[in-house]
Amino acid sequence: MTPHLNSKIARLHGLRNGVLKTPAAISRVLPALVLIAGGLLAGCQADGDSLSNSVKNTDIKAPSSTVEESFGETGTEITLLLPKGSTGLYEGEARDIRDGAALGVGEVGNGQVFVKVVDVSGGPASVAAVVSAAKARNSALLVSFAPQATTAAVAAIPSAERLPLINLGAPVPATSGNVYNFTSDEVDSAVEGARTSVSGGHKKVFVFATTELTAIGEARIADGVRASGGTYLGSARYALSDASAADAVTKSKAQMQGADTIVVLGKSTIVTTVAGAIKAAGFTNITLVGTSGWPQQAYTSPAVSGAQIAMVDPEGASMISERYQRHYRRPLTANAAYGYDAVAIASGIIRTQDPKALTAENLTSKTGFRGITGLFRLNVSGGVERKLSLFTITGGKPNLFVAAPKAF
Repeated sequence: MTPHLNSKIARLHGLRNGVLKTPAAISRVLPALVLIAGGLLAGCQADGDSLSNSVKNTDIKAPSSTVEESFGETGTEITLLLPKGSTGLYEGEARDIRDGAALGVGEVGNGQVFVKVVDVSGGPASVAAVVSAAKARNSALLVSFAPQATTAAVAAIPSAERLPLINLGAPVPATSGNVYNFTSDEVDSAVEGARTSVSGGHKKVFVFATTELTAIGEARIADGVRASGGTYLGSARYALSDASAADAVTKSKAQMQGADTIVVLGKSTIVTTVAGAIKAAGFTNITLVGTSGWPQQAYTSPAVSGAQIAMVDPEGASMISERYQRHYRRPLTANAAYGYDAVAIASGIIRTQDPKALTAENLTSKTGFRGITGLFRLNVSGGVERKLSLFTITGGKPNLFVAAPKAF
């Protein structure tokens, strides 16, 4: 089995579910995280571009959010678009992305990039002036984590009139070009898990999901199953209660007949109720596929023992989690990891060539990039493709079953 993901958005596989802890052996060394821009260097590695050749153990202190913020003092600007909260400060997820980007500047920027944080709490009406000002400052890249409408307004500006845009928030249309939705969601994980099961011979797939799963999300799963040679038998929805989950399984017995793969999506421990009801209904000779959205608390339930989940191996992010904790006094999150890698992409290309090399051609290198969020590559349609590892839930935790491929 060779897990790989043709991906879209929302949250990082395997990182969203909890705190990343740094193994002692890793925390004693400074990792060489390398996102070398593939194809830009002679003799580049076939397993994806590394984004750094040196990691600096430099303490980075965030300035007060009441003033204009910049991280780094020299080099080319990366413009980070974030909305301030109601308090006038960068809060929550926006703060995590800011701090992840700042850590990236200190560790992989090599003095050649700095991050300027720009408040876009003014909404869509404010972005034209913001983008124009960034271009006038010779910024090389826009990175946005803002409400969807705000980032969509940036993306709608013709590519000739703005910088390349990496979006770390909810997906936006990429019709104007040079727009890249960078994050991944549990649907991506479900698609890859189902594909892996189908490739192993379990070709008839049924899906359980919460009411949050959209018709577009379900279509992505169905298309992925069919594209891999499987048969999509349909889906059932459940609400966030044990009673609703058990009832959904009971009402779906007829539809489930003949299924040999059952995918369960969900971000609460109710997924264990679904899994338990499936087994209680006599569906035991199946492959149970979970997703990266499952909370860690669910892993300890006997009902999900043996389940397979496709997700990013958290080892990459564990390489910086100790330093993130030390710098910012809180655990590394998926958003912080995304912020770090967005900076690493830009700094890797700038270091190996120059700021003008941040072109659509280089950003969508077929070789891809290897960062703390795993091996990935951007595509011209505005998405990201990630190589995922396959884990099985045994002993109350995910254990690596098939490692992600080393190259595209």
